[in-house]
This record gives sequence, structure tokens and C-alpha cells, in this order.
Amino acid sequence: MLPVRLPVDEPRRLASLQALGILDTAPAASFDALVESAAHLTNCPSAAICLIDERRQWLKAAFGMPRIEMPRERSFCAHTILQDDMMEVPDARLDPRFAQHPCVVAAPHLRLYAGVPLTVDGMRVGSLFVADTRPRTLEPAERDALRRLAHVAVDLMVGLARLTSIEAERTRLLDFARASGDWMWETDAQLRYTWVSGAFEAVTGLPPISVIGQPIANSPLLDALGSPLGEGRTFHDLLNDRQHVTRVLTDKDTARGVLQISRSAVPAYDVHGQFAGYRGTARDVSAHVAGERDAHVQAELLRKLSSQVPGVISQFQLMPDGTLHFLYASDACRDMFGTEPPRDNNGGDSAAVCRALHPDDAPGCRRSLHEAARSLTPWIREFRTLRDGKVRWLESRALPEPHPDGGVLWHGFTADVTARKETELALRTGEQRWSMAAEAAGIGIAQFDRRTDCLSLDAIACANHGLPAPQKALPMSDWLAQLHPADRIAARLGVEQAMDRRGLLESRFRLLLADGSARTLEIFAHCTLDDGGMVTGMLGTCRDVTQQAAHEQLRRDKETAERASRAKSEFLSRVSHELRTPLNGILGFAQLMTLDRVHPLAPDQARRLDSVMHAGHHLLDLINDVLDLARIEQGDVALQRAPVDLMAAVRACIALIQPLADNAGVRVLAPAPTPQWSLGDARAVEQVLINLLSNAIKYNRPAGLVQVTLQRENGWVHLAVSDEGAGLTPVQQAHLFEPFNRLGAEQRRVEGTGLGLVIARALAHAMGGQLGLSSSPGRGSTFTLSLQAAPAPSGAVEPDQTQREAAPPPSSHTRSVLYIEDEPLNQLLMKELFRSRPHWTLHVAGDGTAGLAHLARTRPDLVLADMNLPDMNGLELIRRVRHTAATADLHCVALSADAMQSQIDAALAAGYNAYWTKPIHVPKVLAGIEALLQ
Repeated sequence: MLPVRLPVDEPRRLASLQALGILDTAPAASFDALVESAAHLTNCPSAAICLIDERRQWLKAAFGMPRIEMPRERSFCAHTILQDDMMEVPDARLDPRFAQHPCVVAAPHLRLYAGVPLTVDGMRVGSLFVADTRPRTLEPAERDALRRLAHVAVDLMVGLARLTSIEAERTRLLDFARASGDWMWETDAQLRYTWVSGAFEAVTGLPPISVIGQPIANSPLLDALGSPLGEGRTFHDLLNDRQHVTRVLTDKDTARGVLQISRSAVPAYDVHGQFAGYRGTARDVSAHVAGERDAHVQAELLRKLSSQVPGVISQFQLMPDGTLHFLYASDACRDMFGTEPPRDNNGGDSAAVCRALHPDDAPGCRRSLHEAARSLTPWIREFRTLRDGKVRWLESRALPEPHPDGGVLWHGFTADVTARKETELALRTGEQRWSMAAEAAGIGIAQFDRRTDCLSLDAIACANHGLPAPQKALPMSDWLAQLHPADRIAARLGVEQAMDRRGLLESRFRLLLADGSARTLEIFAHCTLDDGGMVTGMLGTCRDVTQQAAHEQLRRDKETAERASRAKSEFLSRVSHELRTPLNGILGFAQLMTLDRVHPLAPDQARRLDSVMHAGHHLLDLINDVLDLARIEQGDVALQRAPVDLMAAVRACIALIQPLADNAGVRVLAPAPTPQWSLGDARAVEQVLINLLSNAIKYNRPAGLVQVTLQRENGWVHLAVSDEGAGLTPVQQAHLFEPFNRLGAEQRRVEGTGLGLVIARALAHAMGGQLGLSSSPGRGSTFTLSLQAAPAPSGAVEPDQTQREAAPPPSSHTRSVLYIEDEPLNQLLMKELFRSRPHWTLHVAGDGTAGLAHLARTRPDLVLADMNLPDMNGLELIRRVRHTAATADLHCVALSADAMQSQIDAALAAGYNAYWTKPIHVPKVLAGIEALLQ
């Protein structure tokens, strides 16, 4: 037999199989009936449901064959799970995969095999198969029946797994309830008992039947000592709110006397969402409440005794969520921590001790306390406090005990050991140095003494740090000062944390040398301990890894730049789409009005429409230029530098901007009509000039003047735009070229985005020029575009006025076109365009689903599709069209406001015959449709 390859997702497939929990389970009548039905419906003598695990084929059910296992490599079904659909082998003798199979060459002489994969959560875990000793193929009806039965088999397996999980969960919950000693209860909407569990009688001495139908007793809510709460609320008050109730205390009269009961409950609702009652649990906590009362009495006695003891006697609880809660502290805490002692959660600041901890010691204290709580071992810790700028050393010793309500209760004593610690720090001047094997040259040894807060470096370590050797006592503050400012806190914290947990320090820090150069040091150190097991410092190695760190940083920078580039491309795509979509309607309808021969426009209207079209096309050019500018910043695109007549650009831009000037009552003066040629990009020059002119008009004074001048000087041409506005202060000028910063113009309702000057300056730089500013408050502003001068090109002539392009002559052929587009304005534009072609019929679909439904009913001659539909994108749409035999060869054109080259390439690769961008060019679109329909 040929070897069987594994599925590419084999680990996930095995995980899905194990999750079913069906392997090696007993036979089930439902599965046996299913395989028997499969055999009868396909006229085969045998059938089975098999599952393929890592090494074997296991049969859940079998008919007409023994229910035995076999190795995976000898299994037909191991090949079936590699298929998306049924695998049918008409004659196994002729299939090289199975010709030598024992069941083929010997009894039962298997010939026909047909198996359907059983797919669970997208993973093929086994198969339903039938087999025959006769060579043949299944009839279509037999194949369909086998596929349907395979679906039934999958549903049975999934359902069995769910039932098994539900039953396990039910058993687990019942066990938990019995183990906890709680009883459970339910009420109806009138708070009458409808069910009570059997544990009720064990606690109260009353049979559950005695309270069924009775209203749940109302009682005042109690505090932890069993006394009524001050606000006077009752248990019914909580239930009437129909909210969750968690561990509230009440009294309950029982056959065994009055008990203190802790109750929890949740509201229940019927299928209509109507309140149906409560489900809850109850627990007898009488002993706990009595213990709390006794503890309260003892605490008062302890307070009186502890007031005479030097130091602070305390009781605090480490809560299950990790927070600390001080229950008691003796009066000495006023002097030690500057706060009133807590008294049973009343009269003191229980968080004062946590706030007083020295920032460098607080993490270690918390970690060591948590470790002691987990092991229930005594906690002994020396730490510092910081109060009013003064550091004090304290020593705490505490014994733990589990708390009934969760967490750990600590009984401790804290003494001031500042004098002893200062004496120890003064007396300890010696150094301890662990012997470390010198395994590699160039690795220095350093030792940190926690008590002196100083480092000792050997000769190699000094060289790594750029320090003269020897360095016997380098203060930690001096060492930190050598580090990069961004690494200092992390370095100090890393050392303290390593010592607090008695662990290792393995990190890298950047070092700034006296000559201005930088190094990266790799530190590897472990803690040193004294005879009493206390951490005295650290001993370790330091290594210069500057070159290695630089290589790693280059790799990270490259990955960051690539991510930023992808994000910027996505942003450009969105901007392009959102700006081109409305322009499609503006320019499209304007072109239709221009090309309308039935209702031609009057000359004045035609001129106005030309202005609309010119402005729209200019806006489209600006959109393209903004995208080009962003790509220039990425280094993807360069502007074309060629001779540009600045005088012609000035005339064209003034003509375009004149309506804005007229509305504002501002005069615009152009320079003498003398050509001035410079090196630049024509569209970029116009974009810069339009921005400068519009700003000069918008920010001018009423009846003000805008002066445009051209001057050639020392190989440069300077194009200046001056206004008579309010001018700019030096502070405003400093922020003028910040994106989106409009210097308060938005408050005066002056239109703009705060991007124009940023784009203008970027375009000027991209053309090899500069954009300068001269301004002062009250005297207006002058912006100057400076470009390198250029000679006039040979044969240069004045540009002709834009001529309207004629649409192609209408066709007389009857054709049908489907337009799939969700934007109503774009639909209307296309309908108006088709009115000029009466022999063409346009059908419109509002989304991809409607478009595919139309294609299923009738075949058009052409499909135009938007790439951003509400239910699917254009790529998914074309894949479905191409994968359907009836429409696989249909002419399809993508019509979209997405204009990025990557989007165009992706659409063409997916199967579109062409890609037209919005705003559409009506004559070209008509010509394109005409060509495709022919």
C-alpha cells in the first residue's frame, strides 16, 4: 500500500476528535441503526462509522463487518479524511493506494469503497463508509443518501458530546452542593417556597415539605457580629429589588433555635422575560458569628494590653483578591505610621501602612507576604518606611491562619529597628565576593553591596564601563547616572526586585560614556546571602553587547517601519475612497449635462458648468497629489520635475479662485503677464498656489488686497502671495506647519482642515524648492514659493482652453448590463448615463446577494460592480461569479473609488476583466462599455 499523508491541520484535527469524547465508548443503538440504514440505502452488504486518531482506525458502529480496530496506515478512511467530499473507489484492485490491501487481496475481497468525511468544527475526524465485494459505482441517489446520513452521524456525535458534558456538569454541581453543607431553595414570584433541598432538614430540623408554599421569612439584615444593620433594611427589601443577593446575614427561627443564616440568591425569569421568583442557597453561619463576637471581645482586651507594649501589635487580613485589610493595630501606630489605629473596620485608616512603605521596598514586601500566605509560614521582613521625607527601618513578624471568609489572617508585631540597621550599615565595610569561573574573556565581574549601596568592579568590568581600574566602591547612584536616562529606573527596580525574590537579574542597560559614545551592557547576577539567610547584595557578570544590540534594534526598526507602511497604505486607501465617492456624482452628472445633445445648455450655463467641471477635476488632482505626497514621504513616488510656466499657473489659479475672492470682497492683483519658467511639477505648483491664494483671501481684512508677484534672482524664481490680514505672531508662526493646527481659526468659523500649508511645504521640498513666510501682527503675511529657474522649453505655446470631449456615437445593438452598487447617487448617475443608449438595458442590484440572485435568473452581457458592497466585497463577488459555470466567462468590470494600485492589481488577479476608478470619465466609460458589449 502507498503511504498515507497527514492533514496539514493534524494537531487541530486530533484536538477536535478528543473533544468529542467518543473514542473507545460502548456501542450505541442510534449509531448502529444509522450504519444499517446506510448499507440498505446504498445496496451494500457492509457499512461503518470510523474515527481516525493518531495511530489507528476505530469503529463506533459497524454493519455486516466486525467492529475491530486497524492501523491508520492500512485504513481506507485515512485517505477519506483528506478529501472535501465523498471518496469513491469503484474497484480497489485498480487503485494503487489499495491494490495490496489485505481486505482486497484476501477475504472479504473488498472492491467498492465509498466514504464521506465526518466534519466537526471544520475538522475531518472520521468517515461514514459503505463497502461491497462487487466492483461498481454508487447511483446518484445512493451518494446523496450517504452524504445525508453522514450529516446525521456528525449531529449524533456532537449531540452525544454535549449531553455527556451537561451530565458531568450537573453531577459536579450536585456534588459541590452536598459537600458545602448548604441547602438550596426556590420561590415563585410571590416569594413562596416551591422547592427546598434535603440539606434543609439536616440544618434546621424541619422537613422541606413543611415550608413548601409558605412565604420566605422576612428578617432584619445583620452585620458580621449578628447585630441588625443601622439602616434597618430587611431580607424582603433586597428580594423586592429583584437583584442578585450575595451572602447576606439574617436570623432564622428553627426547631434547633435561632440560627444566623448566610443567604445568596439570583432572580429567575420565564421564557417571556417575566420575573418568576428566586433561586438561592443558604448556610448556617451561627458558629462563625459567635466566633466573631468572641474575637471582638478579645480584640478590645488586646487593645488595652497592647497600648503598653513598645511597637505595634496588629491583625490584618490578606484578602483573596490580593489586597491588604488591617483589622486591628495598637495605639503605637500613631507614632510609627502617623495615623489613627483601625478598630474593627471603624475609626482608622487601614491603608496607612501600605502607603508608608518605601517605594523601593513595597513590591518586595508584598511578594514575600503573598509567598508566606501560600505556604502558611511565618512572615519575617525588614523594610523601610518613608514619612515626611524621613526613612525608618522596621521589622515585622507575623503568624498566619486561614480565615473562614477566605484569605489569610495575620497576627503580627512590628518594631522600629532604625538604630540597629544604621549600626549594621556603619560597621559592615568588608566585601564578600563569590568565586566565579572565568569561562570567557571580556566578561567583567561586579558585586553590589546592599548595605552600602555601592558596586565593586574588577578591571574588565571597569573597562566595559569606561572607568579607570580599580573601582572598589562605586555608589549605585553614580552607576545609575552613567546609564541612559530611560534605563535608570528599570535598572534600579530590576536589582531590587531580584533581591526581594532572591532570584536572578538578567537584563541589558545602555551606558553613556564620558566621550559621548554609548554602549549596551548585558548583566547576569544572582543574590548573595549572609549567615542568617538575608540578602546582602548581588554578584554577577557584565558583558559589552553593543554590536549585538544594534543588530537586534535594526531588525525591530525594520519590522516597525513595515507595519507603519502597511497602516499608512490602508489609511491612504480609505481617504482616496471617501473623497472620490462624492466626486463621482459631481463630475459624472456634470459630464452628462455637457454631453446632453437633446437638452443642450445655454452658453452662460455651459461656461458655468465648465467651471464646475474644472474645479471638480482640480479637486480630483489635489486628492491624487495628497496621496502622492504621502507616498513621497514613504519614498514610493517622486514628483516629475520639468519646466513650468509660473505665470500661466498664476493666471489659471487666479481664474479658479476668483469666485471666492468676489464673495469675500477681496481684490486679487496678478503680476505683469511675462512667462517665468522654473523646475517643478505643474500640478504640485498649482496646488501650492491655490492653497496660498485661498488662505490669503480667507484670512484677509474686508475689502482687502491680495498681491501676487514673480521675481527671478540668482537662478531662482520667487512666487510671492501677500495679504492685508491680521498677520501672525512669532508663537503662531512656530506652530504654523503642524498638521491640523489651525491656530484658532476654527473658532472664527473659517473653513479649512489645517493640512493645506503642511502639504504645500512638503510639495515645495519635493520639487527641490522652499516655502517661506514673512509676517507680523497687523501687517499681513507674505508666503513665498521659491523654485529653481529653468529655460523655456523649445516650442512652448500658450495652453488652449479645455475642450469638451465628445462621447462615442450611440450603438444600435440591444444589450443588457447589470450594475451592482449600493450608493443611490451612483445608481442614479449610471441610469442617467444609460439614457443616452436606448438600446442598452440597465439592471441595478443594491448588494452582492441581489446581484448574484439576478445572475442566477438571467445572464447579462456585462456586469459592472462596486468593490465595497454592504454584504460582501468585490473580490468575494467575482470569485463566486467565476466559480459558477453559467457565469464563469462573463465580462465583469470593477467600478470603484478605491484607486490604490495594490487594490487594482488584486481585483484584476481575482478575475475582473477591467478596473475603472471613480469619479468616472463619462466618454471613456461609454466607450469602454461599447467596446465590451461588441
